Amino acid sequence: MTKELFLGAFEINGVNLTSQGLWAHPDNTTWRYKELEHWTDLARMLDDGGFDFMFLADSYGYPVIDGVVPDVAFEQGVEIPKNDPMLLVPAMAAAAPRLCFGVTSSTSFEPPFANARRFATLDHLTRGRIAWNVVTTSSAVVTELFGKDRYVPHDERYAIAQEYLELSYALLEGSWEDDAVLADKGARRYADASKVHKVVHHGRYFDVEGYANTEPGPQRTPVLFQAGASSSGRAFAAGNAELVFLQGKDAPSLAAQVTDIRTRAEQAGRAGTDIRTVSGLSVITAPSTAQAEDQLEEYLSYVDPDAARVYYASMTGIDLAALDPEGSFSDVTTEGGRTQVERYKGTSVREATADFIRNGMREFVLTGTPTEVVDRIEALVTDTDLDGFNYTPYVTPGSYRSFIADVVPELRRRGMLPETPRTGTFRERLSGRGPHLPASHRAARFRHQPTTA
Repeated sequence: MTKELFLGAFEINGVNLTSQGLWAHPDNTTWRYKELEHWTDLARMLDDGGFDFMFLADSYGYPVIDGVVPDVAFEQGVEIPKNDPMLLVPAMAAAAPRLCFGVTSSTSFEPPFANARRFATLDHLTRGRIAWNVVTTSSAVVTELFGKDRYVPHDERYAIAQEYLELSYALLEGSWEDDAVLADKGARRYADASKVHKVVHHGRYFDVEGYANTEPGPQRTPVLFQAGASSSGRAFAAGNAELVFLQGKDAPSLAAQVTDIRTRAEQAGRAGTDIRTVSGLSVITAPSTAQAEDQLEEYLSYVDPDAARVYYASMTGIDLAALDPEGSFSDVTTEGGRTQVERYKGTSVREATADFIRNGMREFVLTGTPTEVVDRIEALVTDTDLDGFNYTPYVTPGSYRSFIADVVPELRRRGMLPETPRTGTFRERLSGRGPHLPASHRAARFRHQPTTA
C-alpha cells in the first residue's frame, strides 16, 4: 500500500536559510523577510500547492568564534539579523486557511507560563493549526544575552526540558476543564469557577503557582516537534514528540533512525506510530538531469565558504577551521548542539567541512526530471518507512513554485500525496484521531512527577 506523505516547508525569518550567501542570488527574495506580504504570499502558495505545514526554525544567537563575531556574519547575514517568527503566524494563518505552522521555542530561556500562554493564543488564532518545535538552546552567546549566570551542560538541558514540558502540560491540559467556559450572557457568567483549577508545581528547575489565564485552544497542547540527534535528545523525543525531524544522510542510516525512534517510543509506553518521522529534502527539476545539475551548481556558486563555517560554529560551538583536516570527525565532541556533529560521525574533518560548505543542513538533495526525482523519493520512502519531508528551498519563491508545478502532481498521481489536501487541526491530520492528546499519550506524560528541589 502506498503511504501518503506529510509535506512541510522549512523556513527562517531571516535572509539565509541554510546555504549561507544564497540570499544574493537574483531569484531569491528572502531579503524581503521584514515585509509581511512576503510571508502571506508564501503561505498562500504553500496552501494552494498542497503543503501540510510551514516550519519556522529559530534561534536567539549568532556566530561567535573566540569571543568575536566574525565580520562575514554581518556581511552575509549569517544568523544575524533575523526576526521573531512567532509574530508571523496569525497573519499567515489568515491568508492560508488550511496550512499548519510549526514554531521554535526554547525550554532553556522562555518562561514556561509565558510560552504556554503564547501557544494557547496561537492555537485559538490558527484554529488548531499550530505546533511547537521544542529546543534546548545550546549557545553560550545566548546565555550571555539572557543574563544567565552559567552555561548548562547538554544532558542537563534535556532534564530541564522534561520538567518544562510536564509543567506546560499542567498549564495547557489541567487548569481549565473542557466545559469551564459558559459564555452565558443571560446568566452573566462567562466561566464556571469550580472548573478552573490552580496549577501548583514546585520542581527542581521551575516553581509555578496559579491559573492558566488563557482558555484551552482547539488542541490544548500544540503538536510537538523535536529534532535532537543525541541519545538524550532521542529519549526526550520518544517520550514527548509527535513529529520528529531525522538526519537524512543516506537511506540505511535514515531507516535505522526511524526504527530507533519508534522502538524508543514503545519503550516509553507509546505506540511507535504515535511519532511521525520527517527528513529534509531539496529538489531541483529540469527537462534533463544535466540541466538540473547545472542549476544546482549555479545556486551553490553563491555560497560563501567562510560564512558556512561560521554558521556551523553558531550551531555547534565548533570552529571547523581550527580542526585538523585529516582528523576523524568521530573524535569531535561538543556541549553545544549535537545534531550537526552526529551527522558527520565516520567521516574526516576535511570531508565534513566540504559537505557542510556545499549543503549546509540540507539532507537529501535530488536533481533530475520530475519523474526521476519522484522515483527516488518513492524508493527512499520504501527503503526507510519515512512519513514525510521538510522541503528546503534554494531560492524563494522559485524553488517552491517549481516543486509545486513539477513534483506535487506526480506525487499525487502515485498516491503519495492526497488528491484533496488534508484539513482539520494539525493533530487530527497527523494522528487521524481527535484534536487533543490521546489519553494513553497524556497518561504517559503525566506519570512523571516533578522532582522536589
